[in-house]
This record gives sequence, C-alpha cells and structure tokens, in this order.
Amino acid sequence: MQEDMTKPEIKPQVSGLSDAELATWLSLRDANETPVAYAHAKHLFKVYEQCQEPSPLIVGDLGTETVKALKKLSKSKILQRIEPPYDELNNIDTSNPDWTLLEAKTGDITALKKARDKLFGQGRGKAISPLTAAMVWHDAGGRCMYRGCGLDLGVTPLTTKPARVAYLAHIVASDPDGPRGNENSHTLSDDSENIMLMCDGHHRLIDRIDVSGHPESYLKQMRGNHTDRVRVLLDGLRYPTTQIITLLADLAQVPTNVSRAELFGSVLSRELGPLSEIKHMIRRTQRDDRSRPGFWGHFLHEHESDIRELINFTSNRPSQTSAVTPDALAIFPLHLVPVLVLSGRIIGEARNVEVFQYDRSIKAWNWPKHDTTSTSTFSISYEVDNFHDFEETILSFELTASLDINALPEELAQGVQEKKVGWVRITNSNPCSNCIDSKERLEAFSGLARQAIKTIQDSWRSKKIHVFGVSPASAIFKFGQMLQAGNHSIYRTYDRPDGSKSFAPALDITGNEVLSVGSESGQHHQISLR
Repeated sequence: MQEDMTKPEIKPQVSGLSDAELATWLSLRDANETPVAYAHAKHLFKVYEQCQEPSPLIVGDLGTETVKALKKLSKSKILQRIEPPYDELNNIDTSNPDWTLLEAKTGDITALKKARDKLFGQGRGKAISPLTAAMVWHDAGGRCMYRGCGLDLGVTPLTTKPARVAYLAHIVASDPDGPRGNENSHTLSDDSENIMLMCDGHHRLIDRIDVSGHPESYLKQMRGNHTDRVRVLLDGLRYPTTQIITLLADLAQVPTNVSRAELFGSVLSRELGPLSEIKHMIRRTQRDDRSRPGFWGHFLHEHESDIRELINFTSNRPSQTSAVTPDALAIFPLHLVPVLVLSGRIIGEARNVEVFQYDRSIKAWNWPKHDTTSTSTFSISYEVDNFHDFEETILSFELTASLDINALPEELAQGVQEKKVGWVRITNSNPCSNCIDSKERLEAFSGLARQAIKTIQDSWRSKKIHVFGVSPASAIFKFGQMLQAGNHSIYRTYDRPDGSKSFAPALDITGNEVLSVGSESGQHHQISLR
C-alpha cells in the first residue's frame, strides 16, 4: 500500500481526467483514507476531496475503472454523493460548502453508470439509421474526424455501444440532457451532419472529459474541415476524365481496327480515366482510291459532317451532346497525312490533349516498357544559302524515311533549285517507323516543329507553306495542333498514294477554312473551320 502512495499523482487537467486517470486519482485517496464526494447532473460528473473547504472539482469520465475505484471507496465508508442543479454544477469549479451530502452506496454507483451509458448512447432520441451511419462513414473516409487524429477505423464495427473502438458520436446529443443537448436533440438524433465518426478516446473526450471545451460550433467546424479534406484527398485518386477520340482509316487496302479494351488499357496506362463512349471521328473504310482525279474534293464532301462533328465536339463551347465535359482528350491517330494535319488544327492546344502512337513492333498503342533511349536524334536543317523572305516554303518531316527532291512536285523542286522556294527539314539520323516511342521523343519533335513554324512565318514571312509528312502519325497530328486558328499562313498538305509517283497537293488549311486542291476539273470543296 505504501508503494502506491509514493507514485506520482496525476494532476487534474483543464479538460478533465480519463477513466484510467480518474481511477488512479481515486485509488490514491482510498490509500490515504481521504473522504471523497462526487457530484452529477445530466451528463456532468465531478469529484472532489472532502478534506478541504471548498475543494477543487475535478471533471472525469465515469468509466469501468472509475466505477471500480468508487465502489472500493464506498465499501471503505469514505464516499458521498450530491446531485445539485445542472446550471450550478456546470458553472462552478469548486465544491459548495452548503451542499448536503448523502452516503454513496455501491448500488447508487451502478445505477448512475447505467443511466449515463444510456444518456451517452441513444438517449431519448431516434436511433441512428443504417443510411445515416453510411453517410457519416462516407464523409469521414473511415477515419476519426477529431482534428489531427485520423485514426483508421475501417477494421472496426460502427456502433454507439460502449467498449468499442469506432463510434458514431453526436455533436448535439440525441437527448436534451446529454452533452450539448438542447430543444433540437430529438430532431437531430438521426441527422448525418450532426454525427461524427470518432475513435474511443476522442469520443470520450468530447462527451465525458471535456464537454465545455467542445461546444457545438467547434465540433461542427471540425466535422466540416475533415469532410472537405477527405473529399480533396479522395479526389486525388480519380484519374482525369478522358474522352477517347480515334482518327482511323484503312490504309493501302489494309483494315485498321482497334479494340475497346486496347484503347481503354492504353488510356489507363497514362493514369487517365476513359469515359465509356468512344468517339470514332472521320473514320474512313472506303477503298483507297486516292489516285483518282478530284479525290480530295470528294473526300471533303463525303466527310463534311464528320469534320463538322469534330469541330463542334472539341470546341471549348459546352457540349450539347454530352453531360460530362472531359478533363482531357485522348487521340489515337492513324490516318492520311492531310487528315492528320487538319484534325490537329481543329483540336488545337487549348485543351489537355494526350496523343497516342501505334507501335508496329509490339502492335500496341502503349509506349514500350523497355528502355527507349535511342541512338538516333532529330534535327532541323535549312536548305537555303541565305535567310531571307520566301513567298513559299517547303516544310518536311522526315522521321521514318528521307524525302528525295525528285519526289516533290516539279514546280516546287525547280523553285528549290532556283533558290526561290525555301526548304526546312526535320530529319532523323536513323529513320525508322517506331522513332516516336516515348513522350520525350514526341516532345523533342514538337520543339523542332515550333522552331520551324516560327522561322517560316515570322522570319521568312512565307504566305504559303507546303507540308510533306514522312513521319509517324502522332508527329503529324502534333504539328497540326500548332496551327493557330485565324492566324497562320496557308498550309498546303500533300499526299503520296503510290510510292512510284510524286507527291500531289491535297488540302489547303488556312486560318478559317480547309479547301481541297489538285482537281483537274477546277472544282473544289471547302469547309469553314470556325
């Protein structure tokens, strides 16, 4: 017994004592045979020494250990009790010498504990429904909502019963006599906004140990802050909503098909969240007859509705056909060069656009997982003796193969030889079909393409730019994105349906429209890009 008396005494905290701390405090009084009294009213429970007048009132949690200590004091005939008016007990910090104390018997302690447990549970209010409990769980993210705690309560049952770890704690008690209880207690007893998910320690703190330190307004602010933070953190798990758009054509009589699973897998690999609907834009499955006269005029006529749909769908205006505005666009391009440039020009760079490249070696749209460090490099060259203004300039992308001057239309080849037409070339030191095999490689190309556009438009002030693409589809599309709406020179795109023939003009893309060229009949088709 003497050994217990020498233990350092737990000093009462401003907020009160926990069950274990209060039990220790009472046990020390029992060891010293110091008379003790407790006062209670509604949810309040305070103890004090009777040897001093007046004595400090100590707020504490009447838990299992405290009940044992009180019953021991009762058996030692040194425990008394008082039930003063609530307002009096709530507003004083020391005992009242005028209180008339009664002997506290073990049955009194048992009855008080039972009544308080009922009060801190459902009380006289409605029980918490499963739907309300689920809503609180959702708002809490499965974590204790007490500020700074965040204890994971996901492995414990939701309950309002004692001796558990996870609790559904009322801000305004479900009983008017409970902590922060008032005339609205019954109405709020099953309101999720009035309930917090809490660990055992913090549930006891706000209801039994430090009620005065946790007023209704403070707990509501705490709940709101926790809920807001949970939403922010969980939203971080959501990939950006992404609209998949394909630009596919059957090339050289070979069908170009791609599965839904393949598209979704490729998008997810870049940590993007694909929307369920896939948009197949300017899809061409007709026979490849580009050699026939007037092909590109017929093409624009046949696909005018498709082109207008692409313009409307990818504009920055709110969509009239979709309830969801995607965070990003995922573009899967495998089409004719003029169409790739045109599509890039329509979609532009105003939105977050992820461009995918089909890899023929692995037959997939994902970047290869192996080390993609390449020995080849992209470079830009200017096939002119002196930099000066050129009325017309050739811009060629030669990443998969080199472009022979003999493949150019005769008048352009002659213009280059006579130094009347400028020529800017972006080339690859090791031309191959899979040279765009990483995001970094695509960005390297993009940097050179921007440099070329700046030189041709700003320095040389060329009014017409002849575009030849011998490069992966992603690079051609990426170039098209750089053409600013309403503010660029005429870009004439070329097509070569047969390797035995020279390139032929296909489409003129201006700041406001696209126009077919190359028709021997002189008939053209044009579409506004506004």
